[in-house]
Amino acid sequence: MNLPIEFEKKMKAFLGDEWDDFLYSYDNNRFQALRFNTLKVQSPEERMRILKTLKISSDKKVSWANEAYYFDENVRPGKHPYHEMGLYYIQEPSAMSAAALLAPKPGMRVLDLCAAPGGKSTQLATYLGDSGLLVSNEINTQRSRILSQNIERMGIKNAIVTNEDSFVLASHFPGFFNAIQVDAPCSGEGMFRKLPEAIEQWSMENVAICAERQKEILDNAAVMLKPGGTIVYSTCTFSKEENEDVIEYFLERHPDFTLEEMERFWPHKVDGEGHFVAKLVRRGCVDTDLKADRKTKKNKNSKNRKNETKPALTKENMKLLSEFLDETISEDVAAWIKNSRLVMFGEQLYRLPDMEVDIKGLKVQRAGLHIGEFKKQRFEPSHSLALAFKLNDAKNLVKLTCDNPQTIGFFNGQSVMLSDEQAAECKKGWALVCVDGYPAGWGKVNGAQVKNHYPKGLRNKI
Repeated sequence: MNLPIEFEKKMKAFLGDEWDDFLYSYDNNRFQALRFNTLKVQSPEERMRILKTLKISSDKKVSWANEAYYFDENVRPGKHPYHEMGLYYIQEPSAMSAAALLAPKPGMRVLDLCAAPGGKSTQLATYLGDSGLLVSNEINTQRSRILSQNIERMGIKNAIVTNEDSFVLASHFPGFFNAIQVDAPCSGEGMFRKLPEAIEQWSMENVAICAERQKEILDNAAVMLKPGGTIVYSTCTFSKEENEDVIEYFLERHPDFTLEEMERFWPHKVDGEGHFVAKLVRRGCVDTDLKADRKTKKNKNSKNRKNETKPALTKENMKLLSEFLDETISEDVAAWIKNSRLVMFGEQLYRLPDMEVDIKGLKVQRAGLHIGEFKKQRFEPSHSLALAFKLNDAKNLVKLTCDNPQTIGFFNGQSVMLSDEQAAECKKGWALVCVDGYPAGWGKVNGAQVKNHYPKGLRNKI
């Protein structure tokens, strides 16, 4: 691998006797891993069965992350129905260390400040369970859409995805969060083996630019953290200027913070790429009333940043929603939706997280759980709702298995033909299509045929 001369010179001075081992690591294959989504796959028996199906060894665990396993290059778990149903997330192993270090507790208010494509956000969500609040932010609009898709795939109910600058969020959420993840944009030195294009983009000038940006983002994160709260700062670079120097700068500016832990992940020492993590804790009393609501200040520019929302449903729309819920959804889940805070974005219906949060004036990609869309005299459920369900949450089920030839067809947009026995069990109308007991999407039953409602943009991936 042809590394930049300036980079080699800097790393030789930094690593000393370890330089040869470090350089040799670039000739080795990179490591890949998947992390189980414990919001969906909860028992050890389930995980072992899935690993066996994917032909992945259960002995090769990622030591610093819960329920994460290495897999070989000849295995392709990203091309399996289980991936599309959000049973696991494929993530670079070292990158799993940051969320594991933050490890928020259920009920907390958590911010992932630089969240795309969603690895750390989806990992943080597993710590929260279905409680508390997760705000996942990404400043790049296109990447924020990818982030939103991954939040949807993993069936996360309590997340809001925003598309803002960290300064805007800081003015909107002062002292609001219990825990903040800052996976700062960096020069990407730790990704040279995984992303060779990062080598071409590298320069000492870019390192300096990244360091200044990282300091600004961390300052804004501090504004949003409660006393007793925690920030975990991480990068995928080896640069001291972007790691230790940034932390030192931050601590000088914020004497109410202490550095509790700091660690580097080197590719010649661990089974993963280069990574840096630091845990910063603000002194003060931890907010134990995690369910308490707090009104946040509105952004002073909110008049120019309006969301096209309607806070309440019309009687007609409520009637259409109730008809769908009563016919299709279990009584408990139907009540959970009806009795929650519902909001309209155009004709799209969302269920806001239980923990109150003010999103007025912010650019929002996803306002909690997308329930569905109102069309001409009917309500159509969203793919998000299907993936957020468990098997018993729907009254009408179409049950498939991975070894059924129709399963791949369903993910590619084809109709499902029911056997006489299946048709006898299903009633006409909306049905939750499940594979091996996990929700995969919606279909509409009409006799022995199930019309496919799997989103067109997600088809033909397996």
